Amino acid sequence: MFSQNVINLTITHPWMQFEEAWLLMKHAYVRFKPEEKYNTFMTLMSIEYGIYQRETEENLRKRIELAKEVLNYTG
Repeated sequence: MFSQNVINLTITHPWMQFEEAWLLMKHAYVRFKPEEKYNTFMTLMSIEYGIYQRETEENLRKRIELAKEVLNYTG
């Protein structure tokens, strides 16, 4: 399910690489995973995905950098 969201993000934002879109969704997953016990996890993930689709390139690049830091991504 989330893999399609990653692909869609790269279509919506042609400048974004698959790896960057994956990092955004992975970061959201890590942030919202504790909410799974309250049955709000999928809702929060959907909201975040919608935000990513409408976000500006500048703001998304900042979010990508934050995701890299939080996830200790070195690639």
